Amino acid sequence: MSRLVQNWLLLVLLIIFVVSSSGSELPKPVKNVLLINSYHQGYVWTDSLTSGIITTLKLHPEITLYIQDLNSKQFGQSNFENEKNHIRNKFEGISFDGILVTDNDALDFALAYNDYLFPGRPVVFAGISNPEDYPLNGSVYYGFKETVNTKPVLDFVRTILPESKRLLVLTDLTTTGKIYRKELTNRAAGYNDFSVFFPEVIDLDSIYKTVSSENEYDAIYYIGINQDKNGRSIDFASLLDTITKLAKVPVLNNDPLFNGKGVMGGLYQSGKKHGSAAANLLLQLMDSTRSKPSKRIDETGSNYYFDQKILDKFYIPLTRIPAGSTVINKPNSPNRKSFIILVSVLVFLILIVLFLYNSTRRMKKAERKIRSQFKMIRTQNDELTKAHDQLSKVITELAATNDQLKETNKNLPEAKKKAVESDNLKSAFLANVSHEIRTPLNSIVGFSSLLIEPDLSEETKLMYAGMIESNTESLLVLIDEIIDLSKIEAQQLTLKKLDFSIDVLMEELFQIFNQGHKKPMVELRTNRISPDKELFVFSDRVRLKQILINLLSNALKFTDSGFIEMGYFLSENGEICLYVKDTGIGVKKDHHQAIFHRFRKLNDNSARVYRGTGLGLAITQKLVELLGGKIWIESEPGEGATFYFTLQDCLLKEIPTQGA
Repeated sequence: MSRLVQNWLLLVLLIIFVVSSSGSELPKPVKNVLLINSYHQGYVWTDSLTSGIITTLKLHPEITLYIQDLNSKQFGQSNFENEKNHIRNKFEGISFDGILVTDNDALDFALAYNDYLFPGRPVVFAGISNPEDYPLNGSVYYGFKETVNTKPVLDFVRTILPESKRLLVLTDLTTTGKIYRKELTNRAAGYNDFSVFFPEVIDLDSIYKTVSSENEYDAIYYIGINQDKNGRSIDFASLLDTITKLAKVPVLNNDPLFNGKGVMGGLYQSGKKHGSAAANLLLQLMDSTRSKPSKRIDETGSNYYFDQKILDKFYIPLTRIPAGSTVINKPNSPNRKSFIILVSVLVFLILIVLFLYNSTRRMKKAERKIRSQFKMIRTQNDELTKAHDQLSKVITELAATNDQLKETNKNLPEAKKKAVESDNLKSAFLANVSHEIRTPLNSIVGFSSLLIEPDLSEETKLMYAGMIESNTESLLVLIDEIIDLSKIEAQQLTLKKLDFSIDVLMEELFQIFNQGHKKPMVELRTNRISPDKELFVFSDRVRLKQILINLLSNALKFTDSGFIEMGYFLSENGEICLYVKDTGIGVKKDHHQAIFHRFRKLNDNSARVYRGTGLGLAITQKLVELLGGKIWIESEPGEGATFYFTLQDCLLKEIPTQGA
């Protein structure tokens, strides 16, 4: 065999090897995905979401799916802490590459324990009707909004029932139910002469009595009731069946499974489609070779469905329903007898129309002559009326302008006084902040330069490092106060409410301040109503802790001896009142309101200088008001001060006895 033939043979074999190698795919790495459902298996919406997720992930054999149900329809969010530990133990040793959560409780759970269970992993949510309310920007959270129960619902109710003014919405008080109530109430506020109502107490007898009453509501929208007022589960399908039999007005629903069972129709979203879209989005996020989605929150679209039998029952024409709607129970084509009757009626109507047309034509001819005679009179009258209206309008505007000028002149001295006061406050604040920033910065820079000096002892280095750390913390506190006040003023501060014990929080702060303060002559103590009772509240724990820290720090700043006490008591009107009391320098009575103003410091003329920007109590007052409470002070100079404040949703609970 010649050298040329050998070379060609080697070239062909090389090409065959390259082609065969390029045609084979490397096995994809195995990935684990955790699906957290808010509700239980067997709940229709949860099952449809899960079905869409499983169907999509089955196409990817490298994906292993694990499912965990929170069963929030029964337990709400009270079992979150146990579920967190259960998931940690159940899936110990498994590293998840992506997380799927369905409905609001699962999203709340993931946000609360993200760093503990699956830090840094992409999370995709589905079935969330209010994702805009969550702090998702810049996070690893993406997903789809459930859009079937907001503005489109009210729009199509007003379209098919244009005369309706009162809509009864039946939903429970679970997390999802509360979201529906909030969104529908906000949407209804944008309509004129239209209101949305909800049952305040989830009691079946009361609901049956309400829906069976006449002339109270124009329509009923059944979203779903799964728990009664006592927390017992309800078969929402049987409940809807009873409601459609008792109701005297159209009943609407957001689930096509009940179409043909007495429901007139509604707007729905496919749970399977929703779940499939969420699974595909998670696959995109877990693939490092693909770009991030352009939208953090997306939608999958909705559909309308109607039962023409029920539409006819309430005399609602098909022309009112949205285009592209699914309609069932359409009537069959008319038979011969019905056709003859219809034609006869049409002929009779045509004859009547012709007769009326001729009569109208003769009447119009006679009326034209009369109109022409009155046309000139009407024109002149209209011109006179228009001139009179314009003159009245000018007189009214002149009077209003005159009143405004008088009011402006009256308020000018007060406005000038406030402007001067505001300018002085800002100048004092800038000077104070400049001093407060320079003081720790000078210390940080000075001691940092001293640390590099040779022949320093370890004790001296530790002292300098401690001074740097102390002044750094002071600088961070100042910056945090300015940022907090900016967020509050811009209404960008988000509250995260949950149930927690105030007694546990006070004990935590007691340990921190008791060990951290450097005033041996000051005793820190706590007070509670009874050792047998514990105070719980549904509020923002981080912000309540910030309120107490501000008040304790303020008390410690102005108290050199005696005690500082924090606690709570039951007022005469039965309201829980929290307080922080000290034996410090006290505050004059005419300064009790001013201390809550921004940039105010009441020690300007004191021989002793107290550090601070004057923002702490202003931030404290704003936080208390954001949490639904109020704050005030009782104090006299030299007799200490007591700051009192209240909170919403406080509840005293008996502490279970040992062995109970």
